[in-house]
Amino acid sequence: MQTFLTKVSQKKIKMIHLLLETDRWCSIEELQNELKVSSKSILNYLTDLEELFQQYPDKVILKNENNRRFSMEKQENFPIYTIYLHFYRKLYNYHLIEFMYQHPEKNLEDYADAQYTSVSTVFRYAKLLVKYFERYRITFHPFKLELEAKEQYIRSFYYYFYWHSTRTGGWPFKFSKEKIENYLLKFERIYHIQLDPLQKRVFSYWLAVILERSSFASIIVDKTDQQVIKKDPFFLLIGQWLEAIEIPLSEDEQYFLYQVIYSFGVIDGNPTYENSYAKSHEISDSLCYRTLVALENAVKKEFDFRLDTDDQELVFNFVAFHERSRFFFGNTDLFFNRSYAKEIKAENPRIYKRIKQLQKTVRKYAEKEVLQVIDNWEQLFLNYYYILDYYDLLLSAMDPIKILIQDDLHHTHRLWLMNKIHRLFGHSYLLAFYDYQTAITEVDLVISNYYLDTQDIPLLLMKNLPTERNWRQLEELLYRIAQEK
Repeated sequence: MQTFLTKVSQKKIKMIHLLLETDRWCSIEELQNELKVSSKSILNYLTDLEELFQQYPDKVILKNENNRRFSMEKQENFPIYTIYLHFYRKLYNYHLIEFMYQHPEKNLEDYADAQYTSVSTVFRYAKLLVKYFERYRITFHPFKLELEAKEQYIRSFYYYFYWHSTRTGGWPFKFSKEKIENYLLKFERIYHIQLDPLQKRVFSYWLAVILERSSFASIIVDKTDQQVIKKDPFFLLIGQWLEAIEIPLSEDEQYFLYQVIYSFGVIDGNPTYENSYAKSHEISDSLCYRTLVALENAVKKEFDFRLDTDDQELVFNFVAFHERSRFFFGNTDLFFNRSYAKEIKAENPRIYKRIKQLQKTVRKYAEKEVLQVIDNWEQLFLNYYYILDYYDLLLSAMDPIKILIQDDLHHTHRLWLMNKIHRLFGHSYLLAFYDYQTAITEVDLVISNYYLDTQDIPLLLMKNLPTERNWRQLEELLYRIAQEK
């Protein structure tokens, strides 16, 4: 976890994760070995956690057996992220970043005064942020409390910072939330659309960041990007809306606002605007469209599958996520730096290799400018995974799970059962079905309505009309077999 958390906070979070992921009691010795701390430290951590969990009655339960064994349970729908964020909000550097955003004109001495502490103490913590910001290609000047980078990167950083840190509610900005809500109502009237709650929240946060920073930090939108935007006739609506809400923004700010609205999903679900956006990128042969073409060629090469780039809605979605990745380099999970690439590599190395191979092939088809977009792999990985998985292209990276259906009913029942299993689980697993002519030793799973000796091959006894329990058993077996293959 490469973040600016203190070592103690990191160990507490690691302990929570360990206890939640372990479906059994953990001894104090196990926790000591995992965290590399003394038993006294373990007990101190647990005491702190018990106090924290009291803020969320019945959401997270810590069980303690005489200070020797421990286990933890969480309410299924309760986001553990909420607990983890407590450790960040207590830190100097969390408050330092907030201070930087809220008071851009002030420096480290001002922050030390606000914290009632010495400059040297604050500077010791602030230095930790230098490497933290480096991974986002942002230079941090500790004494000035200044971020140096493209303004798009800086605004995106603050957007993600507040987006993730206020998941449970609250309004973190100085700008009036009520005014923002009124602006959004006029936006809906001018665009003749209705935003859903998520779109409203995304747009509200972005609008607050833009309005608060545009007064002192200028943004520059590339001339080629401006030409793309000008080709969309609906760009004029931005000016009409800003005039209606009496907010004067520079031309560059209007271009940037347009990019945010389209690439962050504010306009999603409205084909008129989506298609116009896609068309403007296509006829301009924009950087993001050229990146899509490189991806299209790579998918054809690697999977012998053609992405339907004649579908304007598809083009809109593909161009939008590439454009979004240009606003910010690196992992947008600012607090926990969760890497989906690493998770998939651990869960299914073959699928990870297929996606990495796709990346290499995209790079072969990419020109120099497109390579700069592709380099933001931490963001693009998950989008590419979704594309390949949506079209079932990743299944070819796996060996099929071979299932022998052997029962004493008629052939129609076996055909029905094969089709039923495929409809329920075929989207998640590559399945191959076999009949009596196949030896049991050649398959991964036998399904039957009567007992037979299958040696080391798993046997699932299934009723003629399968029960819910039968389907759960099958799901568990398929998952286990897939992990072992």
